[in-house]
Amino acid sequence: MKRSTPASLALIGLGLLIPAVASRVARRLAGGGFQAITRRAPPRNPAAPGVKWQHAILWTALSGALGGLASMVARKGLTRAGIPAEGYDLGAKVRSLVLRRRA
Repeated sequence: MKRSTPASLALIGLGLLIPAVASRVARRLAGGGFQAITRRAPPRNPAAPGVKWQHAILWTALSGALGGLASMVARKGLTRAGIPAEGYDLGAKVRSLVLRRRA
C-alpha cells in the first residue's frame, strides 16, 4: 500500500475544498437572486409541503446549475494551475512538485 505524503494530502485537500467552497458561494449568491425574483427567501427544503411547485423547481434549477457550474469552473482552474482536482493524476503531480522543489 502506498503511503500518503504531506504534499499529496495537501493537494487532495485543495482539490476537494476549493470546488466545494466555490459551489457553496454560488448557491448563496443564487439565494440572493431567488429572493430578488420571488421576493421570498429560498426554501430550505423544496420538498416541504408549504413550498409551491414553481418555487421548488426554480430554486432547485437555479441553485443546482450555479453550484455545479462554480464547482466545474473551480476544478478546471485547479487543473490549469497544476493541482489535480480529482486524484487520477495525483501521483504524477506530487512527483513533479517534489522534483521541482529539489531542483
